[in-house]
Amino acid sequence: MLIGLLMLLGPVVIFMITLPCSKWLRPNLRKVYLIVGGLLVFLGSGTSYYFAAYTGDQGGIAAYFFQMVVIAAYLLLSVPLASLNWFLLLRNSRTKDS
Repeated sequence: MLIGLLMLLGPVVIFMITLPCSKWLRPNLRKVYLIVGGLLVFLGSGTSYYFAAYTGDQGGIAAYFFQMVVIAAYLLLSVPLASLNWFLLLRNSRTKDS
């Protein structure tokens, strides 16, 4: 029960914790992070909760796997956005030095 609750709320909590840190992203990347990441985390966790609460034992299993997909998709969104932001910052610093 506790592990399931942590898995369900984990991405939402991490997203909420990273909101102040997202100010370091460039404006367009921040907008993508806030919109896509927020929708992914909140709608994904809500869907997983629905599966777990209202569809019986098989729904609980489906909720587990669906939440794993939500966590993986959130990581696949966050890491490339952070990398792209870092690359753009490096590129801008090189053009200012020239």
